[in-house]
Amino acid sequence: MRYIGIMCGVTLLLYAASGVALTFAGPVGVVTPKPASSAETAYRRGVESLTKGELREAEAAFKEAAQLQPKAIPPLLGLADVALKQGNTKQAETYLQQALNTAPQSVEVHTAWGRYLFTQKRFSDAEAALQKAIALNPQAIAPHVTLGDLYLSGLRKPKEAIDAYRAVLALNPSHASTHYALGSALAATGDTEAAQAEFMEASRLAPDNPLPFQALGQLYVSRQEYDKGLDALANALKVQPQFVQAYLTRGDIFLFQGQGDKALAEYNEALRVAPKFALAYVKIGALHESNKQGEEAEKAYLAAIEVDSKQSIAYNNLAWMVAERRTRLGEALTWAKKAVELEPKIPHFQDTLGWVHRARGELDKAATVLQKATTVEPQQAVVWYHLGVVQAERKKTKEAVAALKQALKLQQDFLGVDDARKRLAELEKKS
Repeated sequence: MRYIGIMCGVTLLLYAASGVALTFAGPVGVVTPKPASSAETAYRRGVESLTKGELREAEAAFKEAAQLQPKAIPPLLGLADVALKQGNTKQAETYLQQALNTAPQSVEVHTAWGRYLFTQKRFSDAEAALQKAIALNPQAIAPHVTLGDLYLSGLRKPKEAIDAYRAVLALNPSHASTHYALGSALAATGDTEAAQAEFMEASRLAPDNPLPFQALGQLYVSRQEYDKGLDALANALKVQPQFVQAYLTRGDIFLFQGQGDKALAEYNEALRVAPKFALAYVKIGALHESNKQGEEAEKAYLAAIEVDSKQSIAYNNLAWMVAERRTRLGEALTWAKKAVELEPKIPHFQDTLGWVHRARGELDKAATVLQKATTVEPQQAVVWYHLGVVQAERKKTKEAVAALKQALKLQQDFLGVDDARKRLAELEKKS
């Protein structure tokens, strides 16, 4: 298996969908019980349509609500959500700015703005917006939660995420999704015991949610406690039989145990449940690739790309396979460039691109790409090894020796380590 990874999603801006109380009358944040107005009725219709994925109907309903009550905030947030789902980020930002101008002291609006900035990877601005929301109302849960998510998956600061999530639990100790998020942050710091406790608490508070059981399963897998992992995943599937990620993780467990047939059966079960689940195709491709079943692996990777054109792992692995065979190198170059375009900070992808250039006889380009790949953290021994090979082929003996030494300094068991040692010994004899 050349490379495999996990994808993640983002949170909606629409507060009504996440349980935050909104109102159409009076000051923002003050709810006055009364019969639903025409604007509220239109808004609720918009929420229902958005939940069903009926974007055109949702947009029309939110616009109707906004026209009926121009100073209402919820329709603007709804329209921003629709625009985001339509891929129109400029329009989404316009709606959110309109909401900010209408209600500059609204916690909900600043939180929505922070979430939007988060989705656009404007992390510093998102942090400022969420901190503003918290300053407006330190007791508001939503901005604390979103700030924790930003620290965990955006800024990659799990310790700060832990503080944010614990602030939520100080306000509401029974907030199940925050126990789950806190467990994820603790796991990211390596504190698996504390993470386990949080996942278990989340599963106790929300027994009908498969995610805490899934997280427990993955945690057990990381500790090679495979039987416990299978039990946790069985609980996830008992709660939700269509939960495809559990099938993938079960497949991974069987793969780690050397039971390839069982692993393949689990990945195929995931596809039965969700025929367009691209990651399942990637897993199947990686399994076939590791078994040197190139034709089957290629079919699986191409299927992954067909259902999800942004499957960077599939592009990368396809490029690597054909480059190793020295065939279809034009396609290999296209695939490798696509993987790097989608994920420029993954050193393995740049490594593959460099290796494709080498296969094409473009040694200078290969050296340039691989040199760049060595600067991407965390540094990978195999990248330095490949750079050493290319530098040797360019007759750059001094550079080749330095690269091979760095590879062996970083790691002693990477793929190709024996060849690296052999090449280094031969080059040092010549120098």
